[in-house]
Amino acid sequence: MRFTLTDARPRETPCDLLALPVAEPGTLDGEAAAVDSALGGRLSQAAQEDGFTGKRGKTVLLHTPEMPFRRVLLVGLGRDRTTEGLRRYAAVAVRRARDVRASRVALVTREAPAGPDGGPPQGERLRAVVEGAGLGGYRFTRYRPPEDPHDVETVIVCADRGEREDLSHALEAAEVYVEATCRARDLVNEPPNVLTPAALAEAAREVAVRGGLQCRVIDLEEARAMGMGLFAAVASGSAEPGKIVVLDYRPEPATAAPRTVALIGKGVTFDSGGLDIKPASGMRTMKGDMAGAAAVIAAMGALRPLNVRARVVGIAAAAENMVSGRAYRPGDIIRGLGGKTVEITNTDAEGRLLLADAIAYAVQMGAGEIIDLATLTGACVVALGNFTAGIMGNDQSLIDRLLEAARQAGEQVWPLPLYEEFLEAMRGEISDLKNAAGREAGAERAAAFLREFAGTTPWAHLDIAGPAFCEDKHAPPYLAPGGTGYGVRTLLRYLESLR
Repeated sequence: MRFTLTDARPRETPCDLLALPVAEPGTLDGEAAAVDSALGGRLSQAAQEDGFTGKRGKTVLLHTPEMPFRRVLLVGLGRDRTTEGLRRYAAVAVRRARDVRASRVALVTREAPAGPDGGPPQGERLRAVVEGAGLGGYRFTRYRPPEDPHDVETVIVCADRGEREDLSHALEAAEVYVEATCRARDLVNEPPNVLTPAALAEAAREVAVRGGLQCRVIDLEEARAMGMGLFAAVASGSAEPGKIVVLDYRPEPATAAPRTVALIGKGVTFDSGGLDIKPASGMRTMKGDMAGAAAVIAAMGALRPLNVRARVVGIAAAAENMVSGRAYRPGDIIRGLGGKTVEITNTDAEGRLLLADAIAYAVQMGAGEIIDLATLTGACVVALGNFTAGIMGNDQSLIDRLLEAARQAGEQVWPLPLYEEFLEAMRGEISDLKNAAGREAGAERAAAFLREFAGTTPWAHLDIAGPAFCEDKHAPPYLAPGGTGYGVRTLLRYLESLR
C-alpha cells in the first residue's frame, strides 16, 4: 500500500473510492455536504434509505461514475471524534474498498468531525488515518492465498497546503509505524514449527542489518555459563535451542544519547506449559507467546528511520517451554543471573523466568530504564479483557510517560498496583523467591517477582496477554485475526519523545 498527500479538495480527487467520516447522528456536513450537493442530494438520500445514523463502523456506498471519484463511502464514527475514531474510520474504508475492488482510495483528515474544541492537530489526524488504513489492510497470506487477492494499492490523504512539510513528516513516521507493527504481526502469525527460537534470532539479525543495529545472539550454553540459570531451565526441555537476542541501537551523533533504554520481550515461541502441561485448548494460540519479543524486535528496526535520540537496547529471550526428560520440574531450585534463587512451583509460569534473567542482564549492561513486554498472565486478561494491557513498575514517572505514549498510539493500557503483599506471596520458604503463588492477583504477583530483578533501575512491565492476539469479533477494524503487533506503536511513541 502506497500513501500520498494531496492538497486538492477531496471531491476533486480522482480515485476509485472517496471515503468520508460522519459522526452521529449522521448529519452530512463539511466535505460530505459538499459531495452531496455535487450529487444533487443523492448521497443524503442513500444514507436516509439505508437508515444511516453515523453509528461507528456502519457504511453507505454510492456509485458516482460522473464524478472524479467513482464511488463515495460514508463511514460512521459514532460519537468518537478522537484520533482513535479516525484510525477506525480509515481501516473500515480500506477494508470496504478491498471488498469492492477499489485500488485508489482517498481519505480525509482536515474536515473530519473534530468536536467543539477543534480536536487534535491535523498531523495527529493524518497519522491516525495512515495507521488505520495500513493496519486495516493487513493480511497474513503466506500459507494460504486469499480468495480475492485484490488489495488497495494507493491511499491518497487530503491535507492543507500550508502544513504540507509537517504533514509529510507525519506521514513518513506513520508509514514506519505501520511497517513495524505489521512485521511484529508476521512474526506472531508464523507457525511454531517455522518460528523456532533460532528462526526468531535470524529474523532479528535481518532487522539489524536493515536498521543499522548491532546484533548479538547468545546461545543456550553461553547463557548458562553467564549465570542465566532461569532462562536455561526453561529452554532445557526443548530440542530447539534457546537464544538470547541483543539488538543495540546507537543514535547519530553518539553525543545525542542522554540515556540508555532497554526493551525486553518475552519470546516463548511455543508454550506447552512444560511438565505442568496445559490442556489442549490452552495450547492452541501458544505460538503467540512470543508477542513481546516480536514487538521489541520490530520496534528496534524502526528506530533509525525515526531518528530516535536515545540509545536503545532490545533484548528478546527466546525459548520453547516443552516436555522432555531434560525439562525443569516443579520443586527445582534455580539461581538466576541476579544471584537470587527461585523455587519452581509451576512450570507454566515460565515467562517470568526468562524475563528475570533478561532484566538482570539489562541492569548489568547499565540500562538507565527498562521496559518489558510479555504475554505473561491469564489473570491480566481476566482483569482487563482482550484489548487492554496492564502496566506496573517501580517508577511512576516512567509509567506515566508510557501511559501518555499509549494514549497517543491508540493502544489501551491500564495501571495495576504493586503492593508489598504481592511480593510477600512470591517469597520462598527455602529459596529467595518462588515462580508462582496461586491464582489470586496473578498479574500483580508476577510483576512483583520481576521487580526483584530490576532492583533500583527504573522499570515498567506491560502484561500484553490480552491484546497481543486477536480472536474477538468486537475487535477494532484495524486488527486482523491473529497477531496484533500490540506495543510496537506505544514503544515508538515513547522512544520518539526522548530528547
